[in-house]
Amino acid sequence: MSIFTFLHVYYAVFALLFGIVLGSFLNVVIYRLPAGRTISKGRSNCMTCGHTLAAKDLVPLFSWLFLKGKCRYCGAPIASRYSKIESLTGVVFLLTALSTIDAIACVVIHESFFILYMIYAILFMIVMCTVVPAMMIYYDTFKGFIHLAGISVVLSAVAYVIMYLFPSQGNMAVAAARFIGVVAAFPLLTLLLLKISGKKYGMDDFYMDLTFAGASTFEYVLCPKGRSFFVFIFPVAYCIVRAVCKGKKQDKYAGIIYFGIMIAALCITAVYRFLY
Repeated sequence: MSIFTFLHVYYAVFALLFGIVLGSFLNVVIYRLPAGRTISKGRSNCMTCGHTLAAKDLVPLFSWLFLKGKCRYCGAPIASRYSKIESLTGVVFLLTALSTIDAIACVVIHESFFILYMIYAILFMIVMCTVVPAMMIYYDTFKGFIHLAGISVVLSAVAYVIMYLFPSQGNMAVAAARFIGVVAAFPLLTLLLLKISGKKYGMDDFYMDLTFAGASTFEYVLCPKGRSFFVFIFPVAYCIVRAVCKGKKQDKYAGIIYFGIMIAALCITAVYRFLY
């Protein structure tokens, strides 16, 4: 096995496991943020008996499997949703690693491009950690949060500078216009379609739109070829999903549906990277 093959396997496996671990934290965010509780303090406890959970009860995914989906202390069933979110986050991280597989070359090839590429991939993973709770909180409460939207847009702007401006030394005005165009298209197109169809558009919608917009600017992860107009398909697909679902019982699934589109794009990009 060559050093690069080993690094590719290591990168993929580490991303999967790290994603599962962060998925456990995202469960905390999804539960506490709408309730106005801090996500940095306080021990986790059983929703039924209130018993404070020990470290052995909180091993991401594996604790739920080993306990057969039940509380160790009272035997009450634990929703499979928690393990699904952990698994989903792990899959997102794995697909990101596969679609940016060459980034791991930074370990042995200390060139600026590979280092920046790895930073770019990490930023996408972090931004996706805002998308997962955003779509699940909207599913539960129809609320959006400025904290998630702000992190998503700011980090995506940093990533855009890293991979668009620095390596190519392209026109800064054109690059900025392209980024702003993609981000702005999410809320503006959604607002337009909702207004045409006579449906309401509020701040919660705006915050969720921006959260997804930030993640969708990562061309080098979501598109087989970066700097292509393919990236503008995402705001169009998003606004159609939102407009069709808004005001119906399917509305709460809008974020989940679009998230599925992003997962499909990750899969396509990963396959393209391996074939070409």
